[in-house]
Amino acid sequence: MDYATDHRVAELASLQHGVVARRQLRELHIRADAVARRVAQGRLRIESDRVLRVAGSPADRASRAMAAVLDAGSGAAVSHTSAAATWRLPGFRLDPVHVTGGRGCTRHDGSTLGVVHEPRRLLAHHVVELDRIPVTTPSRTLFDLAGLTDVNPKQVSRVLDTAWSRGLVSHASLTRMLGDLAARGRAGITLMRALLDERPPDHRPPGSSTEARFQEVALSAGLRRFERQVDVGGDDGWIGRVDFVDRGRRLVVEVVDALFHGSLTDQRHDRARWQQLSDEGWTVEVVDGFDIFHRTEAFRSRLASIARRSGVT
Repeated sequence: MDYATDHRVAELASLQHGVVARRQLRELHIRADAVARRVAQGRLRIESDRVLRVAGSPADRASRAMAAVLDAGSGAAVSHTSAAATWRLPGFRLDPVHVTGGRGCTRHDGSTLGVVHEPRRLLAHHVVELDRIPVTTPSRTLFDLAGLTDVNPKQVSRVLDTAWSRGLVSHASLTRMLGDLAARGRAGITLMRALLDERPPDHRPPGSSTEARFQEVALSAGLRRFERQVDVGGDDGWIGRVDFVDRGRRLVVEVVDALFHGSLTDQRHDRARWQQLSDEGWTVEVVDGFDIFHRTEAFRSRLASIARRSGVT
């Protein structure tokens, strides 16, 4: 038994979540007959024509992603919806695994382990390793999502804000990516340019999907002057940070999410803060996440009534 060969295969597989590409074994000068023998013995299992799995290694999400990258060819990376799932952005799943490779890289047609994209441009700094798996950066991932016809522009807007709030992207990183990718006819560029135009460098994205949905409904009700996450004070100093403020209307809106406002301690703290704001001349409106998502029309009418009462345009 060739223990040296077994060691080289095991060492490579340990760095790649249990999977190896046949081309990698050739680069290690492991002969095809030695590979075939290990397959026949059940020590290597066939994942595709190009990818093998070491027997006993788990076929978990990391392994599936790595296998799809290897199956697509050298220079490939997890991308699109699968990259969004890898970065833990909500609303996306790893499977089926989407992978992208730059033109000019060694590539294979007919990948059976992933959905392969071949863009006009994939630069080296558009790819990083996450848990030893090549994956497109968050900024590149957002541009790729924007180019998919089956991803709604509103979903792209929300996931952009989520990535921004988590520190995965910034105005600077997205602007650089726009410069890298901007080209006439490239899918997603118009949408991403519009989303960036709406978000200045000091943009504060919504902290939750509930807050993001509130902003959408408020705009449709004619409330367009809200600032988000504002520190508000009175004669006696700082009162607290509130979700939304319309200074012209002296209006504060707090979006109640059970996850963050559910405990008795939180409720007492919130009521005291809202009373302080009221004492300082602010109108405080408390809105419920359930109403925002599930009683949207009634909630929109409530906001429109607030806008009319204020008399501020």
